[in-house]
Amino acid sequence: MHRAPGGAAGIRRDRLTSAQLDPYLRPTPFAGEALRFDLSTFRSVVTREMLQVRLRMTAQAFGVASSLVAANLTDGGTALEVDAAGLMSANSQVRSRIDAGPDGAVVYLRRLAASRVSLDRRASAFASLVARGGSPSCESFVAYVLASADYQALGALKFCLPETLRPTLAACLDDVDALLSPEAPSLWSTLSARELALARLRFRGPAPLYQRRLEMHRRAFGYLFGEDVDFQAHETLEAIDARIAGLGGAGPTTLAEESRRLARSLASDRTRKAQARSVFADQLAGGPRPGPGPGPGPGPGPGHNDEGAATLLSHVLLARALTAHEDLNRRAKMRFLRDLRDVAATTDLELETVGLLDLHAALRAGASQSARRRDGSVRPVLRSI
Repeated sequence: MHRAPGGAAGIRRDRLTSAQLDPYLRPTPFAGEALRFDLSTFRSVVTREMLQVRLRMTAQAFGVASSLVAANLTDGGTALEVDAAGLMSANSQVRSRIDAGPDGAVVYLRRLAASRVSLDRRASAFASLVARGGSPSCESFVAYVLASADYQALGALKFCLPETLRPTLAACLDDVDALLSPEAPSLWSTLSARELALARLRFRGPAPLYQRRLEMHRRAFGYLFGEDVDFQAHETLEAIDARIAGLGGAGPTTLAEESRRLARSLASDRTRKAQARSVFADQLAGGPRPGPGPGPGPGPGPGHNDEGAATLLSHVLLARALTAHEDLNRRAKMRFLRDLRDVAATTDLELETVGLLDLHAALRAGASQSARRRDGSVRPVLRSI
């Protein structure tokens, strides 16, 4: 048997066709132990294929190899088998880089940020074109697929963080979770705040303003209330309005109390994070750990060595960025499905049953038909009334 082929690292982004998707989608036999993932609960071909694509892309996304990690959908798409040795090799190389000093973690912090910027730019252009009634090019479709898979693949960096990170932090501060939490509130806290605001507007009006805000909310967040293509059942205006009506079912007084409760929770989270960061900064500076009583706690923390402090700080920042990535990636994945659903609708395809190559072929066929119309070889039929 053969290992997964290489060749994807040098893709020219100005000539992206289905040939660039082929290395990520075609069956690739491999020898040795396989990690097996159960996909029987996945609802669409696209989500199964995207999992295969992003796992194959692991070593490339990590920057440790140009070759792909072998990963194959099996059993009619209800399972995914991954080359265990290839995946462990990629993870091991990343761990070595991160453990070697602060530069390793900094590289991946920059990589996460750059991948997100690239993905957001492609997603925005893709969605804007479809919203205007246009048809994305095959090149932009492939670029969007690969950018989405790249960002998803980087989430696996969390498995490469040092196993000693949390025990080391726990030895010098009490609230490790607060230290490793990103600055921004969670995605669900953000959604809750927006929907409570909509519920208040629904009560007081004016109704036309509520309808406009509801539509804006549906477009920006409606696709998040699902795990797969089932989001479509939850993103209709009727479904979102019913959910918001339920929030205010007991009246304005209950809504006000819920809003205050959420505000108190967010304020408490900010305080916890600030306190944990302050304690950690003292530890990096070599100060004593605050004890539970009025006096100072035991000994200097891990920051008494400058190089060790820089490395530990880089690990904390990377862990924090990867925690933030979980929410950002969820939104990006579901936005991707929304955008593919929108483009599938323009080609009379059902997202539940088609794969990435089906969508690519439909876009290519549409582009070919448009080109023939432009050069006069195909003309519209005019019918008299």
